[in-house]
Amino acid sequence: MSKSTRIRTAALLLGGVVVATAAVVAVRLVPKIQKWRHLDATYAERFASPAQLAPGLAGRRVLFHMKTGLNQDDSQICVGFNVIFAALEAGAEVDILFDAGSLLDLVGQRSSLAATGVPVRLKKVIAAQMNLPLEEMPDDYGQYLELLHERGARVFANTGMSIVTGSAEQVMAPLPSFTFVEPAPYAQIVQLLADADTVVVY
Repeated sequence: MSKSTRIRTAALLLGGVVVATAAVVAVRLVPKIQKWRHLDATYAERFASPAQLAPGLAGRRVLFHMKTGLNQDDSQICVGFNVIFAALEAGAEVDILFDAGSLLDLVGQRSSLAATGVPVRLKKVIAAQMNLPLEEMPDDYGQYLELLHERGARVFANTGMSIVTGSAEQVMAPLPSFTFVEPAPYAQIVQLLADADTVVVY
């Protein structure tokens, strides 16, 4: 067998492997896509209001200590924001503290809150649990943070981390993308932790 024949044979075999692999992937993926489309199109579950489900939260001060960045584990902030929303709707006095890796989500470019969308199915689940119209749900996590602030959450950031990462020159400088976020020096961070009735870490 000549060299050119061997190359053609190898190419045909490789092409067959690629086609077979693509077929297997398609067989496995098509049912998932159909299921996702169904879930995107429908969601009819009903819930009691957060105030009814968690009456003990009314008037309590809860600090949500956001420490895990999107580039470390994006599920942490996803779940954290949803639980924060529920606490606010249940009547808690909520503080949010961005610290450590999560601070980069406020100032970063690629892995930032504004660049991370909220999935359609998740928006439907949140809207249902908060008894809100789907149209009021945010499209990305930057908008989600703004919504939490509008609902009453105070938002703080350990901006000392910005100095370390080279994202800012002064600790108390406001964050350009989120002007409502209050820069917090270390003593204020400790005070926030000490003043809270409950501290929840994500």
